Amino acid sequence: MSADDAVERAAERYLAAGRFAHGFARGKMAGDPAYARVLSLLQPEGTLLDVGCGEGHLLALARETVPSLTLWGVDHDAERVRRGREALGDDAELHTGDARDHELPRATVIAVLDVLHYMTPDEQDRTLARLVDALVPGGTLLVRDGETGAGWRSTLTTLSERLAVGTGRHKGDGVWFRPRQEMVRVLEDLGLDVDAEACSDGTPFANVLYIGRRA
Repeated sequence: MSADDAVERAAERYLAAGRFAHGFARGKMAGDPAYARVLSLLQPEGTLLDVGCGEGHLLALARETVPSLTLWGVDHDAERVRRGREALGDDAELHTGDARDHELPRATVIAVLDVLHYMTPDEQDRTLARLVDALVPGGTLLVRDGETGAGWRSTLTTLSERLAVGTGRHKGDGVWFRPRQEMVRVLEDLGLDVDAEACSDGTPFANVLYIGRRA
């Protein structure tokens, strides 16, 4: 199945929720550069854990791309999880909970996209340690977040997220972005081999994708 066909099939799962939900899902799956990177690292067997899964868009696309995978997601927004369950049915296991304390499965690939900055740096470190513990040997942790120190792009990214939290569109205790070098050090201290690459294609934001591999 081609990548375009996988997007179309995955997005169709959201048609029952309305045209807007379908269109948003389709645009997210086709246009988010982190999704393509996550999919490129998936193997025929194993478990994909999506932390902050929302409505399950990444998991829906993974189901169409690698049908044999076990899919597991957690998000603290019960309404978004409910919509994800309606779209995915028995194809994924979605839970309402907080990654800081929710029980997590052992996973081959863990994706944490645009989530960590809603936690304080200390909470980020503790959460990352929990996620690394959940990785199987040879597993991969993918973290996308904004970075400080990237000029106007960092400023725009921070202001955008503060507005989202302030208006209630996103839930969080605040907004805490960190320098790229600091995030790399945190992940390396947890025992991962880390690559960091820009992940802002098509947007003005200062997003970085950290790819940490457990030996």
